[in-house]
Amino acid sequence: MGKSNLTRKNIESMAEATLYGVWACIDWDKVDARRAFGIWDEFASKAKAAAMTTNSYEKFVEKLTRKMGVRSLRYREIKDIHMHPDEEKQAVLKMVREETLQLVLKMRLNNEARKEMEKSLREQDEQQKELEERNRQVTFDTKGAKIDE
Repeated sequence: MGKSNLTRKNIESMAEATLYGVWACIDWDKVDARRAFGIWDEFASKAKAAAMTTNSYEKFVEKLTRKMGVRSLRYREIKDIHMHPDEEKQAVLKMVREETLQLVLKMRLNNEARKEMEKSLREQDEQQKELEERNRQVTFDTKGAKIDE
């Protein structure tokens, strides 16, 4: 394996990627409204419990996915982290154990920011389509402008 990347920033990034990789694969069709209301707290407590009961990064991911009802992971980051040296994977587990709430809060804020950005982009697309539609109503020929209404 390559040179170790044991900086706090790298470990934090790997911990966030791991948690987000599991979070993003939750089957939301199986999460009822009552459960959805407390899903962030549930995720944090299950992540901490899974990290506290194993010393293996792979077992941690397996336990957390099972606890959250995730059937398959589709994020490459988890597979990539699996290939890192054990020392780094242990540091990721340690961070999840000791800083679960901070990691989940950061993930939650990033998720909300992403949703806001997606909403803003959708609104911009709608405005662009309206402008394009209005522009189609005006055509120019040799005699001047023609307005189709």
